Amino acid sequence: MGLALAMAALAACGARTAALPPTGTPVAVVSAATLVPPPAPTAAPTVARALVVSPTPAPRATAPALTTAAPPPSPTPLGVSMRQQIFNEVWTTIDENYLYPDFGGADWAAVRTEFEPRIAAAANDAAFYELIGVMVNQLGDDHSRFLPPSAAQQQDQLTSGREEQVGIGVITLPLSDSLLIQHIFPDSPAARAGLRARDRIVTIDGFFYAQRDIQGPEGSKVRLTVVRPGEQSRDIVITRRHMEGRITPLARRLPGDVGYLNITTLWVNDMDAQVSQALAEINTPTPLNGLIIDLRSNPGGWRSVLTGILGHFVRDNVGSFTSRKGDLPLLIEPGASPDLRGIPLVVLVDSATASYAELIAAVLQRRAGAVVLGAPSAGNTETIYSYELSGGARLWVAQEGFRLSDGTNLEGLGVQPDMSVLDDWTRYSEAQDPGITLATQLLTRSAGGK
Repeated sequence: MGLALAMAALAACGARTAALPPTGTPVAVVSAATLVPPPAPTAAPTVARALVVSPTPAPRATAPALTTAAPPPSPTPLGVSMRQQIFNEVWTTIDENYLYPDFGGADWAAVRTEFEPRIAAAANDAAFYELIGVMVNQLGDDHSRFLPPSAAQQQDQLTSGREEQVGIGVITLPLSDSLLIQHIFPDSPAARAGLRARDRIVTIDGFFYAQRDIQGPEGSKVRLTVVRPGEQSRDIVITRRHMEGRITPLARRLPGDVGYLNITTLWVNDMDAQVSQALAEINTPTPLNGLIIDLRSNPGGWRSVLTGILGHFVRDNVGSFTSRKGDLPLLIEPGASPDLRGIPLVVLVDSATASYAELIAAVLQRRAGAVVLGAPSAGNTETIYSYELSGGARLWVAQEGFRLSDGTNLEGLGVQPDMSVLDDWTRYSEAQDPGITLATQLLTRSAGGK
């Protein structure tokens, strides 16, 4: 029986509990800006490389936009001329590159008139950076944003995929009622305490998790209330220490020679190379009968990662990025190894699957015949370009849209699943996960019908 017939034979449904709603977007990278004071600003910075991520107001361990809050005052305060320079860079870059010529209904010239005197009168650097952020937020697109230098530095650390912390050695995903553990670093305090991926941290030192920080001074102890799927909550005490770890994909071979690949973020700049290595390992010694690609709660990331992952499954033109400067085709070049074109695919998505993760799901659905399971994705697929500003700050500008090769625009729509799986996967162990279970059944039945 083929995969399409196997689909018709199976169904899944359920009630999903509410998690923090995502509002991610993609992102593209850019070079430093050097502009002159008004009234005649020079050209905006040139594009150095393209990346796509998903900034979101809800805190996420792997999201590139960590915060828009103002940092502590810098040791060397910004002078009046430097403040004016940064203001000019931000306003002009948006003016020349923003995706929508009407600025989404905002009167961008009037915004300049309003904010220029307010920014000049800011009491200190912290207030200045905060006002710049407020000005950018006038666009109201949930995509474009301003990062002060400290937040930009945090973002740079994330793109390396290496997490450095004084804590217990975990990467977590904030939910409405808990922190979901996504990654546990080897030989970390968390690993030694027996914590696992999909355990949920409900309280920290007796307080609701959002009221306390899991990190703290080296050698200090932290008391956690932890819930494991299918078990009662328990309290554990862990001693914090300095940890370094790496965000990696999870890949394994399931019964029936079905592969499982879980990618939690595309923000790590070598995630495509890591995925290639993981696929090569699970596709031996015999080829897989099918592959599950789990993109649930993946907020997006770099364009090079997007194309690198897609290269295992599709070729040629799969859509176009659109902007005020014209269209740019998304071309998938040959060369990715292993070549898995033609392998039966099931892609898992949820409402927090955003930006380039959505593009992967949509392209595989339309061009590789993948069955998409889960809930409609976020519908945040605009590409944001990152501009490095004077003084170390950073500006993200929504600069491109995307259309699939059939003309479909996913912005505001999202990827629509072929089959709904509405059970809240974060409440299940991997072995009991309804999405993985259904996907495995589909691929096993498909292989049996060959």
